[in-house]
Amino acid sequence: MDVLELHRRIPTKHFDYQRLMAATQELSHARRFVGLLVKRGHVIRIKKGLYVWGQDVDPSPFSNEVLANLIYGPSYVSLEYALSFYGLIPERVATVTSVTFKKTKTFATPVGQFTYDHINQEAYAAGIRLHLEGQHSFLIATAEKALLDVIALRGVSESLLEDLRIEPDEFARLDLAALKALGATYKARAVKEFIKGLARG
Repeated sequence: MDVLELHRRIPTKHFDYQRLMAATQELSHARRFVGLLVKRGHVIRIKKGLYVWGQDVDPSPFSNEVLANLIYGPSYVSLEYALSFYGLIPERVATVTSVTFKKTKTFATPVGQFTYDHINQEAYAAGIRLHLEGQHSFLIATAEKALLDVIALRGVSESLLEDLRIEPDEFARLDLAALKALGATYKARAVKEFIKGLARG
């Protein structure tokens, strides 16, 4: 078997160890074969048990957001990365930031850094959407949820627009009713203060 045949058997950009072993099950030296593919860059090992194809085999782009969901979960993309994704902040965010109700973790991978911040389960459960993008789908916070996650986990409250450099026009498009409803699920004092400020406004 060569790498092109393996790619024919695994046409998706992201794949796990079980799928890799199933595709190479007739080989007596499957693990050695996979190790050689990784060494030559045909397959990129993101973390133990998770892989993407190298650009020489499959030049189509992989999804950082899909990888974020797969690297550590349950989790959803949020915080600064999601704010940038929605165009709320002008900067491109290099680190893919996510939220989980499990322990806080950081993963440095060959394709970039992925961080996961802990939040309580009640706040975790609300305001998540499944985003469909071509053949990919991933869990991401709504714009309102991402903003509240930043306030809760980064301690940002006063001078919010200045601290985060949120575009005023974009902020005005947020759903205030959704912000208030989501805010009720958080324990963080900064979120409570922010919601009070919205009510006064």
